[in-house]
Amino acid sequence: MAKVRGTSTAPLVLGVIGGVLGLPAAVCSGACAAGLSSLGTTSQDAVNAAGNAFMAMGLIGAVLAIIFSCFAKKNPYLAGGMLIVSTILNALTLITFNFLSLIVVVLLLIAAILCFTQKKETVE
Repeated sequence: MAKVRGTSTAPLVLGVIGGVLGLPAAVCSGACAAGLSSLGTTSQDAVNAAGNAFMAMGLIGAVLAIIFSCFAKKNPYLAGGMLIVSTILNALTLITFNFLSLIVVVLLLIAAILCFTQKKETVE
């Protein structure tokens, strides 16, 4: 059975940049979620839970992006699928009005699209 390999390094570069930018964006999303939650009449435990949830989503998405963008040349379909999952996780943090997360989402989405549309070669 022949394996399919990618020929472009663009998904790798965009995925790593998006993942690295996603780390501080996750921290900022957690802080913004906690700050927005504290404006209401909620308890301190709920504020902390909201901040922790958004930070965890962002961190998981960033780590997935860094790891699976490295597979963009070896297995572009796996990398593209996991970059889409990472994009969705980081897109959920956009609820906190974090501009850095918007940049991360755009970079990861472009990297995922490039994984699927790049020219591929067959390796025996």
